[in-house]
Amino acid sequence: MTAYNELMQGAQFAKYYVNDYLTRDFPSRMIRYRTGWNLDDRELPEPQLYLTYEPIALDHWPTLITVAISTNSFERLMMGPEGDPMYRVNYNMRSYVWAKTDGSEQVTLMRDRLTTVLRSALLDKPSLNRHDETFGCDVRIDESTITEEFSDLTLGKGDRVLAGAYLGYTLSINEIIYRDQVGAFAGTDLEIENL
Repeated sequence: MTAYNELMQGAQFAKYYVNDYLTRDFPSRMIRYRTGWNLDDRELPEPQLYLTYEPIALDHWPTLITVAISTNSFERLMMGPEGDPMYRVNYNMRSYVWAKTDGSEQVTLMRDRLTTVLRSALLDKPSLNRHDETFGCDVRIDESTITEEFSDLTLGKGDRVLAGAYLGYTLSINEIIYRDQVGAFAGTDLEIENL
């Protein structure tokens, strides 16, 4: 990957960037929280079993899903290294946490603790930038834009209970639109047809 996001890959790229970061960051961060709070896997799940999943099949618990809701602003910054325009693009994002375990009190505590870890991860700007050192685009999450909402509890199979929450936030990424130089030929091949 080049130093900047090519061809404005946009909301899909923003979603995968956050998911990739959280997948790498969450296991070690959860170990620190488990140790600090002296918790077991009923109160905070085993970190090595925690991954991020798409919402196609919610059969992995807990589950973390990141969604890009919309683009809310474009700001032209300067010309890129090759003379292409660079933009600061802000994306409205949501990262969902879903937990499932026995009992309403236990699942609520697990969800709330996972949400705390998620908030801490999203606000760790140095780590967010450093997780892919080939990507020098100055990724930011605006702390003032973070909102938090919780779902109602849902009874799963048997006595298992499902609880969810999401954090909404604004993610900013520098992006370059690469383009051909004005007046340049895109190709030189000619075809001559015999009459």
